[in-house]
Amino acid sequence: MLLEPSEVDAFVAQVFPSAAADYRCEAIAEGTATARWKYNEARLRPGNLISGPTQFATADLALWYMSFSVLGLEPMAVTSDMQITFLRPASGGDLLARAELLRAGKTRLCGRVLLWVEGDEERPVAHVTGNYAILRPSVDP
Repeated sequence: MLLEPSEVDAFVAQVFPSAAADYRCEAIAEGTATARWKYNEARLRPGNLISGPTQFATADLALWYMSFSVLGLEPMAVTSDMQITFLRPASGGDLLARAELLRAGKTRLCGRVLLWVEGDEERPVAHVTGNYAILRPSVDP
């Protein structure tokens, strides 16, 4: 499914407006997507570091955006599990997270995410693996 980042951002603003305030889709293509957290000094932890929860949320959104490249703009692909490994402190700019599809099944998508601070892609700050459950509407008998 071919989508534009602006389409993803508009969809997210509609179905998950709180995420649209700080995050945006930077890029999307088949089986991959990149999320951006807009640098905000008010949201930094002590030491001017980008917090772990912010990094986790950015990775989670990158996986959700990536799911759109497989399923279309489907809000009910939801996080089933994620594991994050912090590699180094993150500071000094926007945070980017690139998700890549590892496997797409009937009920689950599996992916990995690499995070870095803008301008320093060769020095990742975290690595994530995660799965998204594909929820189907239930049918009442």
